[in-house]
Amino acid sequence: MARQQWAQDHINWNWRQWRNILFTDENRFCISHVDWGVRVWRRRGERYAGDCVMEHNAQGGPNVMVWGGIGLNQSLGPVFFNNLGPGRGNGITAQRYIDQILQPHVVPFFQARRNCVLQQDNARPHTARVTQAFLQHNNIDIMAWPALSPDLNPIEHFWDQLQRKVNQLRPGPRTAAELRQALINAWCNIPRDAINRLIHSMRRRCQAVINVHGGHTPY
Repeated sequence: MARQQWAQDHINWNWRQWRNILFTDENRFCISHVDWGVRVWRRRGERYAGDCVMEHNAQGGPNVMVWGGIGLNQSLGPVFFNNLGPGRGNGITAQRYIDQILQPHVVPFFQARRNCVLQQDNARPHTARVTQAFLQHNNIDIMAWPALSPDLNPIEHFWDQLQRKVNQLRPGPRTAAELRQALINAWCNIPRDAINRLIHSMRRRCQAVINVHGGHTPY
């Protein structure tokens, strides 16, 4: 399997090799995911009493789509997508990915660094011909990545850390603008050592995939 082969190819990488990789991803954050920590004691028969229920938007309420990248002693983000609009899916197209992420953020970041390599998953906006042509034109190297492998990407745990920090806010954000600012503040307050530990977990991630013969892992 491609996942097992990838893990075998990278399990013996050292920190000097991993330090060149910028792990990236998109993630949607919703107001409804924020837990304001309200707890009540209910007597029998009070399960649906008005004083014991907090209403939530069934569609998740205001939300933002975020792109970001992390690496050893470096990070890029958070970057917020604009004008994605409603509808199914995340609304990200190859052209939006180029116009809102690659051109204004990734290209300058890579131009200021040597030997940097971009990791991205195999979502359509990333693998589209126009995206690949743009990256090649700007001399941005891409890391080969096995399909359906979020457990290999350390940024997934970084998203979790951001969410937990936002969840701890009292009061929590109630608008998209407040959510954006909360995510910016949370990003800036995650210690560099915490991000480095995520990158240093790559050997364990690779070993976990090898142990299950290319299957998926709890990471």
